Amino acid sequence: MCMNLNIRPATTTDAEFILSLVTRFSEFELPHWRSRAEIDNANFEALQKAMRQPEAGAQILIAEDEHKTPLGFIHLQTQMDYFNGEKQGYISDLAVKQGVEGHGVGRRLLDAAEAWAKEEGFGLLTLYVFAANNHARS
Repeated sequence: MCMNLNIRPATTTDAEFILSLVTRFSEFELPHWRSRAEIDNANFEALQKAMRQPEAGAQILIAEDEHKTPLGFIHLQTQMDYFNGEKQGYISDLAVKQGVEGHGVGRRLLDAAEAWAKEEGFGLLTLYVFAANNHARS
């Protein structure tokens, strides 16, 4: 299905799609000190802000099929390495629509993130996930 994926920068018209995937970030066994509502609300607000007021060096990319139907997105940011102060790439958010997992959408978005990090001259690209989020960890 995803052989004809296109990866493109997000536009303001993608906001509804991006925000529709917020609940994907809490679809696993959460640590006892976090609630779904807390995670969903924080992610919703952060993504709204990222689209409304993009940070310097940040980018949101959309994966779409040959019919221009959006299937997933990745939000990339620039961070400073805690230990050496060098700039590095950071994957803030990555989500795909239910039903397209395992079809290469996430992999293509990660490939685009790696290309972005190389273009930016970053030696490191990081992603943080909860320990129990086995799908994201794999």
